[in-house]
Amino acid sequence: MLALLLCESWLKDEDGKVTLHGVFDRIIKPRSAKTHKPFFVYYKIVVEIPCKVSLRVNYPQRPAEFGWHNRFKAFHSHDSFSEPGPVQSLWPLTTVIFQQPGKYAIELIQEDGPQLLSLASTVVVVDQEVE
Repeated sequence: MLALLLCESWLKDEDGKVTLHGVFDRIIKPRSAKTHKPFFVYYKIVVEIPCKVSLRVNYPQRPAEFGWHNRFKAFHSHDSFSEPGPVQSLWPLTTVIFQQPGKYAIELIQEDGPQLLSLASTVVVVDQEVE
């Protein structure tokens, strides 16, 4: 894993250089349920063998409360890589996925057959807007 970051926007140059704008690790959730902001998850990895990479968000609830299978949600089907070497990608998300305040882990997963290998994770703290 070379990078796993959250940002508000990005630009990609003709030479493939990606510039991230508004990198963050905290979200202030508005009181209005109708206001949802888009954001992006950027990652860069070195592929060694052909693989699929997916993203999931681990919710802050305890497994006993909601059942382990409801603890995370995949938000992008996957990126497939067949050639070795460094690769980078951006996935769009929105703050609608954060239903309550708490610490959420955004995790990059390599799908290796039936097994999932965690490549990296980052924590985003979600707070409620104060009136």
